Amino acid sequence: MSVRVRFAPSPTGFLHVGNVRIAILNYLFAKKNNGAFILRIDDTDPTRSTKECENMILKDLKWLKIQWDEFYKQSDRFEKYSSAINRLKSSERIYVCYETKEELSIKKKIQASKGKPPVYDRASLALTKKQIEKFESNGIKPYWRFRLNNEECAEWNDLVHGKISIPLGSISDPIVIKPDGSFVYTFASVVDDVDLNISHIIRGDDHITNTAVQIDLFKALNGSFPDFAHVPLLSSLDGHDVSKRSGSPLSIVNMRKDGIEPNAILNILATLGTSNNAIYNGTINDLIEKFSFEKMSLSSPKFDIENAKSFSQKILSEKTFEEVKNQLQKLNISNVSEDFWNTIKGNLRSIKESVFWHDVLCNKISIVKENESFVNQMLKTLPNPVDFDGWISDLKKVSGKKGRDLFHPIRTVLTGLEYGPELKKIIGFLGYNSIKSRIENNLKAS
Repeated sequence: MSVRVRFAPSPTGFLHVGNVRIAILNYLFAKKNNGAFILRIDDTDPTRSTKECENMILKDLKWLKIQWDEFYKQSDRFEKYSSAINRLKSSERIYVCYETKEELSIKKKIQASKGKPPVYDRASLALTKKQIEKFESNGIKPYWRFRLNNEECAEWNDLVHGKISIPLGSISDPIVIKPDGSFVYTFASVVDDVDLNISHIIRGDDHITNTAVQIDLFKALNGSFPDFAHVPLLSSLDGHDVSKRSGSPLSIVNMRKDGIEPNAILNILATLGTSNNAIYNGTINDLIEKFSFEKMSLSSPKFDIENAKSFSQKILSEKTFEEVKNQLQKLNISNVSEDFWNTIKGNLRSIKESVFWHDVLCNKISIVKENESFVNQMLKTLPNPVDFDGWISDLKKVSGKKGRDLFHPIRTVLTGLEYGPELKKIIGFLGYNSIKSRIENNLKAS
């Protein structure tokens, strides 16, 4: 059987590093095994799903260069879910219920007071035809539950955790159809996985109990079930919320806006929680070759956004002007040149910072006053054309300064800053006229 995996995000929020990591692991596993990576948008909840979030999911994945082989939307597949429901009705594996949320809550409280687990008592199975007719006449909307084989255990050999066995009697019969008639994810996902011939399901280990339920659903609909791999959930090293909120700094849309390089995110998330070390310039083929569930730890890995920024900086420092030219133009930077890029690239944590350095090197700067005598010496010794080594040598002789005492005031006079790209590169980029003008402006400000 060929390998077929799926990434199934819900368009109720934006992608973050946690669910993108699941997408990456699915993608790497598929490509390692010459299989197919399927993208399925789980939009069965019309009240919470938005087209904006769906479009952003597609944009984020394309930005990360995770290309899907097939694409589906659950909202296009309601006929298949209805057909599966009819099959389950025929085999008497689903049953109608009318309890309200309040009634179910009271039942749970009573069970808790008796020290019993909060498992649904299947009272609805005993409903008579007359009772059902009364509920209907009173306008109470029904919902449907799937009847688990509660005398059995759901067992599988997890690709990460090893053998897992969960007694189905310890779990409530899951709801498959809500009172409004919509299909629940737990059920719809299984129908899709059967129909699309999914061979492996790779997801977070918070789904382990769901898997026990879904294995019984798979058996009821298909007689067999896929292989599973449940990976430990991701958390944030600095306490940032790993959530779908648009304001989260760990959402992919905001990391993209912040200018973090996609390859930095890809390499970190592909190796986080494994024995593989992240390499900032690793290619997707490198990641595919090294991928293995056997290398994965069972402990929850932590994502460090500062590490992503550091990786991004290293990636940018090795990019050629041709590789970034279009990005610079999109930032509305005028007079984009290779000299400008080569001057600043070693100091960028994101491509967006190019705008700042363009202002520093090409526009007016804030004047930071330095010792007037030294600034005069800078002007008098400035050669035309500028020869960095010769100028520094002459300035050192006339001023008697060296080390930081020499270079720091030169930097502040020429850039208005105490940090930045290598001074030799700055001086080479600015050239005689700009350097002379900046020195004179510093003197005028006395």
